[in-house]
Amino acid sequence: MIRRLSPLVFIALVACETDKQPDQTPTVPPPVPADPAPSDVTPPPSAPKTADPDCMGSETAGTPKTHQWNGVTWEENGSTVAWTGPARDTVVVGTVTDIKESSEENLANLKAFIAWFKKNKVDLIIVDGDSGTTQAGIESAIDVLASAQVPVFVTIGNGEGRMAYKTAMAAIQQRSPHVFDLVKVRRVHTPQADFVSLPGYFNPAFIHAKDGCQYHPADVEAAGAIIKAAKSPVVLVSHGGPKQSGQYGVDLTTEGNHVGDPDMMMLMAEHKVPFGIFGNIHEAGGHGTNSDGSELVPPKKMVEQLYLNPGPADAVTWMMNDKSESEGMAAIMTISKGKASYDILRRGGKAPVVAKAKTKKKGK
Repeated sequence: MIRRLSPLVFIALVACETDKQPDQTPTVPPPVPADPAPSDVTPPPSAPKTADPDCMGSETAGTPKTHQWNGVTWEENGSTVAWTGPARDTVVVGTVTDIKESSEENLANLKAFIAWFKKNKVDLIIVDGDSGTTQAGIESAIDVLASAQVPVFVTIGNGEGRMAYKTAMAAIQQRSPHVFDLVKVRRVHTPQADFVSLPGYFNPAFIHAKDGCQYHPADVEAAGAIIKAAKSPVVLVSHGGPKQSGQYGVDLTTEGNHVGDPDMMMLMAEHKVPFGIFGNIHEAGGHGTNSDGSELVPPKKMVEQLYLNPGPADAVTWMMNDKSESEGMAAIMTISKGKASYDILRRGGKAPVVAKAKTKKKGK
């Protein structure tokens, strides 16, 4: 027998079953935030540009190696080469820049400079860039300078390609271990001065080789840390000079423009760098000046500030800002007790006119 449920009981049972069912109401997902517009996105800061490692090495430590040349003991350790003895109250430095090529005339100039350096008993030689445009040319020029048998420190300028320079330096160092590459050696310590290198050139418009070496503002800033580590007054060594403003500036062109690096100028001012060796602007060579180029420093005068452009070693005749003519020049910088002086050797050409002081005639 089929029992029938009363309508009221049936309704109650259906209601109970309905209460047991899960909620069937559709769930609406929360709204997803819209992607920000491109203008609202702040990109992560990019690292500042720096020079290629083949153009500018960083400060590094290595396995110390001891050498002795010309009665001086040197320790080579990574990016630093240090004079370790004997103590000396004067350091004499031969300086050459802008050799350009290994022509017969240029090599003859270099041999004359070496004889002069030996006569003045230089302790080391700085070769400040533009030593040649080919591997063979760079090797020929530096081999002549290495014959002095004192440490020779070479940097790259705006004329060499990095591969020609790199392979030339590697070959030279195999036969002349007293030749050092200032791309890798960033500080040279001596008893009277620390030489800090800034290799390459800052303005890409005047870098002549396709694989030439450009340095950037970040590289200049990094050089400040090397300067701080110096144990003696600093000599900044770079092919191009700082942007000066005076009539004797080491960066003053024939047209009257100062074309040096403003970042380098700020670096030297910030760290109070007293001395510098620069090249590149041929016509601004053959003399020393103060930090802003406003004062001409006479040869052989010891001063507390000396920025020196030795002048081009190249034998090609070049008209200088002082109305002289260069057919090859080199300089000697002498540093002692916080002061420095210089002297110039000229090969041919017309010497600068030295104004004579007028004397008043006595009356009868």
